[in-house]
Amino acid sequence: MRHNHRLTALLGMAMIAFTACSAHGPAPSVASDHPAPALAAPPVEALVTLQDLMLNEVDASADAIWDATGSITTSAGTIDRRPRTDADWDALRRHAIVLLESTNLLVIPDRKVTDAPFPSDGPGVFSSAQIQQQIDANRSEFNGLALGLRQVARAQLEAIDRRDVDALLQLGDAMDTACEACHRVNWYPNEVVPALPRDPPPPAST
Repeated sequence: MRHNHRLTALLGMAMIAFTACSAHGPAPSVASDHPAPALAAPPVEALVTLQDLMLNEVDASADAIWDATGSITTSAGTIDRRPRTDADWDALRRHAIVLLESTNLLVIPDRKVTDAPFPSDGPGVFSSAQIQQQIDANRSEFNGLALGLRQVARAQLEAIDRRDVDALLQLGDAMDTACEACHRVNWYPNEVVPALPRDPPPPAST
């Protein structure tokens, strides 16, 4: 009888342990009829026109970077332009960041060229409607040109972080080349530039 009572007690303890383990163990997996929805892509939308983007971000930042280095000659002599103070470099870095990020905005599809249509400026120069048609029909080419500008802008930011004036000056030429390449394709592909006169008139006397 003593052995029977002991066996019964052991069996009871084993059942309690099994029940406790089952309560705290992992729940059995159950196939769901409603799987979790896939994450949606970020809502990217072209909110301003290409003309607004160019004037207020691309051109404004590029001009500030161009004007930060180089030499100009005035009646008072030659002026060597370069960032000299921490504030100068910080301001220049802000322009480089805006320019670099603007290349992401350029490649957003379905951006209107302008809200105020404009005509051609002359022979071989596109109107706003022709610019829109050119970009829409050759989107991959436009994106490639924007990425060319991105490469230059990234190098400019790195030069600014190194405070390398010489590199920044050289990259100004590369930026001009990148911008002109895009304009030549999408804005004035066949521009007719009048030839210079063979015998220019003498300067007006004062």
